[in-house]
Amino acid sequence: MRARTLALAVVLALGAGPALAQGTATPDSSLGGFLHSLSDSTDRFFGISAAPADTAGLDTVLAESGGNGRRQVSLAPSFDFNRVDGSTPGLALSLGERPPEPERWGWGKLTGTIARAVGAHTTLGGGRYENRLRLARQRFDLTLWAGRASGTLNRDESERFLPMLRALCFGNDWAQYDRVDGFTAALAHERRAWRARVAWVDELQSPLGTTATWDLAHRDLEPIANLPAARGHAHELGYFAGLRWPGVPLRTDLSYQTSSRRLGSDFEYRRYRAAAGLDLSLGRAASLVPQLAYGRLTGEAVPQAAFYTGGDATLRTLRRDERGGAGFAIAKLELIGARDILETLHLPRSAALPLQGAIFGATSAVWGPNPYGGGTPGVDWPERRAWASEAGVSLLYASPLFFGEGSFLRVSYAWPLGPDSRISRWSVGISRALDLLGPEPREED
Repeated sequence: MRARTLALAVVLALGAGPALAQGTATPDSSLGGFLHSLSDSTDRFFGISAAPADTAGLDTVLAESGGNGRRQVSLAPSFDFNRVDGSTPGLALSLGERPPEPERWGWGKLTGTIARAVGAHTTLGGGRYENRLRLARQRFDLTLWAGRASGTLNRDESERFLPMLRALCFGNDWAQYDRVDGFTAALAHERRAWRARVAWVDELQSPLGTTATWDLAHRDLEPIANLPAARGHAHELGYFAGLRWPGVPLRTDLSYQTSSRRLGSDFEYRRYRAAAGLDLSLGRAASLVPQLAYGRLTGEAVPQAAFYTGGDATLRTLRRDERGGAGFAIAKLELIGARDILETLHLPRSAALPLQGAIFGATSAVWGPNPYGGGTPGVDWPERRAWASEAGVSLLYASPLFFGEGSFLRVSYAWPLGPDSRISRWSVGISRALDLLGPEPREED
């Protein structure tokens, strides 16, 4: 966390330096004007909510600050916290650097990490190798990893930074964890409109218990227990394909993982998931973003292969991963305003802090065997009583300097629709407009 804050400060300093030599700054500063120009770059094909920001200036800053592929060695501290590992300080050492230009090929990047989980009294870490290869005149991205780490049972949720802060500062750690020891390999190919990936997993997956019952706010943990994973060696083969359809603002994702005793695995299951989303531009006023996702798990319903709902990407009136099952379905609809909400309300604003407003609704269900115990009837589709719905409003702040291209900080307030035990909730998260799908393919031939 300290390393991330220092990196942001360096980027801001590099961006502000040339502006001072150009003359008198505007009241919002040249950096503010730059950020404002980012928020206005929204006329791409996919509409205002998913259009990548115009980051030509940022690219120059990054190129001049050493991101040119020549750096050989870097050492950085790391820190993590959750209720199963406790405080986890560590170090990350990187050797070499992956070439940034598609035309360049090199030795790749090797990263080694080592960390001490104070609560669990164990050492975590491993090695990761990344490189871009040329096979049959095509570019492929290779990723290899081996080591010991703490994983999350919900494989469809990847955000770790804000959950770590919530766990450390407020004791609000609703993710479910397992220990993974082993090896993974992935080969991906990406073009302008599509991407594909194949992966192999060879891991010992083990259950974990809670070891850290404290937080900085001295509050009781929410929750205390950790959902135990099924222990065993997982040999899993996975496939993924994502497509941005030509001529229409439609994106689709398909994924399939299979674990079989014929592959030497202790688990026997097949996991399917499909998602689709539209980003419909309503002129310069707003974007309408409908999304759908469906998933099924057949075979053994082990917790680390189940589907979960609750949290920033699914239902915000549920805690993260609060409900689970062997089947999953969700439909979401969001209207994202294009104009700065403070400007629309005729309130004082800064160009360095562009804020957009949004309203949303969602309905979701899980069914089949529940990893928490029991279950909801249903095979390929849930019963009517399994559905939970909500509506809400959000405030969005987008900046590629802080959250990456296509991502934004979202502050939301959601309330349940229908009679059940859920309550209205506030939430803060980092997400994308099409958050049920993976990142967009990169803009390169």
